[in-house]
Amino acid sequence: MSSTKLLVVLGATGNQGGSVIRSFLADPTWQIRGLTRNTSSVKAQSLREQGVEITQADLDDIDSLESAFQGATAIFSVTDFWNAFATIAQNSEIEDQSKIRRTYEYELQQGKNVFDAAAKIDTLERLVFSSLSDASKWSKGKYTRVLHFEAKAHAVDYGRETYPELWKKTSVVQVGWYLSNFLGPFLRPKKAENGVYQFVGGLKGEVKLPIAAAEEDTGPAVKALIACPPGKNLIAYREWMTPEEFVRTWSRVLGVPAECVTLPEGQSIEGVPDILKKEFIDNWGYWNEFGYEGRDDPTVVHPKQKASHRKRMRFNVILAFTSKPLKHFQKYTPVCLHSASSFWWAMSWTVIQQEQGTWQIAAEK
Repeated sequence: MSSTKLLVVLGATGNQGGSVIRSFLADPTWQIRGLTRNTSSVKAQSLREQGVEITQADLDDIDSLESAFQGATAIFSVTDFWNAFATIAQNSEIEDQSKIRRTYEYELQQGKNVFDAAAKIDTLERLVFSSLSDASKWSKGKYTRVLHFEAKAHAVDYGRETYPELWKKTSVVQVGWYLSNFLGPFLRPKKAENGVYQFVGGLKGEVKLPIAAAEEDTGPAVKALIACPPGKNLIAYREWMTPEEFVRTWSRVLGVPAECVTLPEGQSIEGVPDILKKEFIDNWGYWNEFGYEGRDDPTVVHPKQKASHRKRMRFNVILAFTSKPLKHFQKYTPVCLHSASSFWWAMSWTVIQQEQGTWQIAAEK
């Protein structure tokens, strides 16, 4: 890459974008430009104080993206299906049964806008696009309503087919299942009358799942991809484990009884709005049968795989456990559950780095 390097980060104040920025802040060889719609927000101001160039850009506006991308050596792109859905769901002029599909179309267009704008940047050497697997494709048409996956996957298809030269500079990162989902209203463990905490969901207890804390794990993955040759499709996670393994660990760390409860096929989680039930049911079914990452996709690279005998970029997150449970977490006091970071802290899990057994993907000069 060139000696003067500029990293442009979309979603700078969000989980994934923020993680990418934090991973590069200590690297003096990179200048960082963070993109956000609201440059006066508290988070934007905090980034500015840390030396990040904050620039206004909107995923709905190609011209603003092209302007913000000028001079970029590398771009990290992320779109947010659920944030868009939250807005569209409030629009009374759109029929409920159409809102998920409308959100899919909206996010897909945002992804296309990124490729359209990035293709015009002559200085660009690497685009890392945050995506997810194509559920319809890898399930051979069985699961067609995992639209929060497909919007991203179909944007990748658009980039590959429309801009072959840009595609030669592109890698994809699929961030694993967010641990912060356990803090939401649907998946938060609930204490049964017998005192056992129940983790209720549609995923079978023995199915392996890539687990990630997006606000901590995205950055190291993206930094490795930028240092690597392009063409990678990386599934990024801190642990590859089953729900049963996770619940057993959770129970052991906190010293409280817990169990994994799998819903019957076709049944949705209690409290999920009707508008989302099909999305959730297809989501669980797809993961159960075909994997979060689309396990038949031959392009997917896991962090521990070695694709080259040359220089390797290493990144890892190892979970170390302490035995001291926190009573306020056992009681599920909401105060300590406002972010994935506090979630990990409350569970007494510590993030450490080590040289042996690290996650790694190939990197070549």
